Amino acid sequence: MPSLVVVGTQWGDEGKGKIVDLIAQRADLVVRFQGGPNAGHSVNYAGKSLVFHQVPSGLLNPKARCLIGSGCVIDLGVLRQELDSLQQAGVSFEGRLFLDRKAHLILPYHRVLDRLREEGRGQRKIGTTVRGIGPCYEDKYSRIGIRVCDLLQEDVFADRLRRNLAFKNFLLMELHRADPLSSRQIRREFLAYAQDFGKMATDGSRLVADALNRGEKVLFEGAQGALLDIDHGTYPFVTSSAPTAGGACTGVGVGPSRTSNVLGVTKAYTTRVGKGPFPTEASGRLANQLRRWGREYGATTGRARRCGWFDAALVRYAVRLSGIRRIAVTKLDILDELTAVRMGVGYESAGGFLSDFDPTVPDLKPRYVQMPGWRKPTSVARRPDDLPREARAYLARIEKEVGAEVAIVSVGEDREATMVLSRSRWFQ
Repeated sequence: MPSLVVVGTQWGDEGKGKIVDLIAQRADLVVRFQGGPNAGHSVNYAGKSLVFHQVPSGLLNPKARCLIGSGCVIDLGVLRQELDSLQQAGVSFEGRLFLDRKAHLILPYHRVLDRLREEGRGQRKIGTTVRGIGPCYEDKYSRIGIRVCDLLQEDVFADRLRRNLAFKNFLLMELHRADPLSSRQIRREFLAYAQDFGKMATDGSRLVADALNRGEKVLFEGAQGALLDIDHGTYPFVTSSAPTAGGACTGVGVGPSRTSNVLGVTKAYTTRVGKGPFPTEASGRLANQLRRWGREYGATTGRARRCGWFDAALVRYAVRLSGIRRIAVTKLDILDELTAVRMGVGYESAGGFLSDFDPTVPDLKPRYVQMPGWRKPTSVARRPDDLPREARAYLARIEKEVGAEVAIVSVGEDREATMVLSRSRWFQ
């Protein structure tokens, strides 16, 4: 198959940016299919750490074209800043970056409402990034959203902005006792964006279909992870889109028969940002060690991530959701100093033992297996045989428990600190 879908198998932050950057060197077209600037992919490039919020990580391949698909929501101000920083780092995107005309736009009122709602929840906060993602998706499904194609028609944009802002200002003033927003100011700002981004607008579905019909390699890049999926994640502590492989079809406009090759990305342990259940979460010294060793702070928000042991049952659930056949295991080196490692293989619940994760069952207590640590540096390994025997055994147990082949192992931030185990032509 000339296509590959890359998705996260935990709560996001699995290191998808590095894996996509690696695989994208073999891609002709890289497509981001969902989410917005609430996601951050960190990639090392020319000695610098670049953070991608909305731009597909494949932009670092100078021969690849990139598309932000219709399933995404786009903050054009953030996108402008992101592209400016990439230009400063020497990354050229002229004629290579496209926006689907059907993608919805994040407006200033989305961000303000997101922040006010989250603040109003008090102790019941969901933990959103307050970037306006949820309110923008709400408008999309309420059929009042403003899309890229609307922005390119000045009269259409002005009319829809006027009608939307009348209601949003009512909410701001009457419900939240906040100041109203200026229609004139928003209109001026976004019409300038129309000049900047108009030439990037395209029919994303057609772009992808034509590439596939020509036999080109198309890489579909997801944001966040399976357990943040709006339908299948730990609701309500989820994102507003579908980060599972099925989201690639609806978020781009291609049939499922063209996206059947799926790679899942997972950390060698587990992290989560924000509120919500986390069965294998660690506390105290171990949590602090993992956070410090792994530099577990959000690329977009800077928030400290919650850390814990690898949850094989949770990843097994993600494998089922997306039809994953191969996985990439990242940050194996972060476990190098531990004398023993634990792995969750199921859960104890009021109804008995559960071998699979179920997001509708509260208070899951993990059942662990313990394995010996390796106490040797894996960051110098460049071949599987270079890994300590105990580290290889740990990877083999992950493979067995989650039901997917370990195709890639990452032991550091650089591209070179990555071992490819699979013979798939995507990874060679």
